[in-house]
Amino acid sequence: MTLRRTLWTVIVVIVVGALAYTAWLVWQIQSDLRSAESSASDLKAAWRDGDKAAQDSTAADLAEDASSAQAHTSGVWWRAMGHLPFVGDDVDAVAAMSRSLDTISQNAVEPLTEAVGGLDGLVSDGRVDLETVAGLEQPVSKAHTALVQANRDVAGLDSSGYVGPLRTRFERYQRLVGDLSSGLGSAEKAVTVLPSMVGGDGPKNYLLLFQNNAEIRGTGGMPGSWALLHADDGKIEITRQGTANDFPPTNAPIIPLTAEETAVYGKELGIYFQDPGWTFDFPRAAELWHAHWDARFPDTPIDGVVAIDPVAMSYLLEGTGPVTVGDVTLTPDNAVQELLSKPYIEDGPLAQNAFFAKAARVIFDAATGSLASPTAFAEGLNRAAGEGRLLVASFNSQVSAELADTGVEGAMARDDGTTPHVDVAFDDLTGSKMSYYLRYNAGVDAIRCSGGTQELAGSVTMHQVISPGEAAKLPDAVTGGGEFGTEPGSQYAMVRLYGPFEGSIAEVRLDGRKLKGTRMLMINGRPVVNVDVLLSSRKDVVLTWDGFSGPGQTGDGQLRTTPGVAAGASHWTFKSAC
Repeated sequence: MTLRRTLWTVIVVIVVGALAYTAWLVWQIQSDLRSAESSASDLKAAWRDGDKAAQDSTAADLAEDASSAQAHTSGVWWRAMGHLPFVGDDVDAVAAMSRSLDTISQNAVEPLTEAVGGLDGLVSDGRVDLETVAGLEQPVSKAHTALVQANRDVAGLDSSGYVGPLRTRFERYQRLVGDLSSGLGSAEKAVTVLPSMVGGDGPKNYLLLFQNNAEIRGTGGMPGSWALLHADDGKIEITRQGTANDFPPTNAPIIPLTAEETAVYGKELGIYFQDPGWTFDFPRAAELWHAHWDARFPDTPIDGVVAIDPVAMSYLLEGTGPVTVGDVTLTPDNAVQELLSKPYIEDGPLAQNAFFAKAARVIFDAATGSLASPTAFAEGLNRAAGEGRLLVASFNSQVSAELADTGVEGAMARDDGTTPHVDVAFDDLTGSKMSYYLRYNAGVDAIRCSGGTQELAGSVTMHQVISPGEAAKLPDAVTGGGEFGTEPGSQYAMVRLYGPFEGSIAEVRLDGRKLKGTRMLMINGRPVVNVDVLLSSRKDVVLTWDGFSGPGQTGDGQLRTTPGVAAGASHWTFKSAC
């Protein structure tokens, strides 16, 4: 009996000790990760403020926290817990997150800090310093390599079975690291091509288009205003400005359209300067704008097309600081309203064009002058590119190749073998500025996998943030005045659903009712269905659809939408059903 009691006592002590150690270990790891999150936030602030002492101290704190988390999750005890039922996948997730964070702190923070420091001398007095650009290549490349590894540690893990709080935190971290890796990849390519683009190897001209999201197009918005950028040996200046009215419509497409383009978009795609953005493929839209430019200004050839929208401009104001245009001070908070709404309501479209032109020049001068915060400006550029609000098409084949597969290129995805790509684009059919009041969100779920093909279910929810009664009181410059058959106060939007390469879009429903007469067309190997949607109240209008991926597309999917007036992401990942 004594021996039995002794054994039970020993077992109880061991179990209690094990539980106590496990509880302490979990608490310690949670403490490490929370502290690391706080240190990362402090480091970002220190970068923005240019505070070198704070950068050094917070980087050291982050490294210590991450190293501690990594050490606690790489021991024998934690690895053993990974084999336990119910909690094993959660344990593995925490270990992966700790390992990823340690990689960032050890290998990415120092080169990132060096790169951030280099931003201070990058642009001044309208000139990009080419030596500073060259100095950024190595630290940006090092940071990108580290982020690729950090992302690899967490990217392939399925979080669906994690406990609630961990799942939320893990998915947030997963998205953050993925975005950082992607952003640094684009930055690495940008640093490579920037010297050439700003005239380091000879003068360059670029057509800069301001996409008006208040009259939405697939690529963002109607290009109501434009500017000609001239770059030579790093010096950048605006040499000419104008409006879309400078380019008269042609009797036939300015360059030949494919039969698919004509079927999907109509001949207007190639006739009106305002309409190349009907396509969701920015490089193709740039070709059409290029042709319009050459026909109108044959003595001034251009080397590329750059497009930006007012939401992106509001992001850049975080780095430039407020700017004054006439008697209006533009800030990150009011820029969109001041550029896309007030001028139409108070002064009319001509005054809006003039105001926009002045604002564009003032913001450009601020962006190429002495920045209030170079780091915030770089963050704004990255955010704008990530949301599809800053698009660049180069007619130099080498530069174009470097930009390929970056967010800034804005190309419609073709086929990468494993990824089902879905795009949702919007085009205004009202001939108005009512898209300023348009809000929407889209989603896709992969619901079944069979024979290497995924069955997809998608939805698009839309509504107006203004009632038709309120909107009808607005000037014709906003409502369209019924010129194209839409009652003032309402709006028609063309929703274009692009399915995966060699996939299909089957049934389409509007507010639960199957739509009759919809045709599945094809564009560059991808199915597309055009749906006209009338928005005549604040009530949600819901478009749902079913479809299939192409053969062999068994990986996670990608969903991209047109960036609208509301700030926020326009690109998401959806989980594979395979």
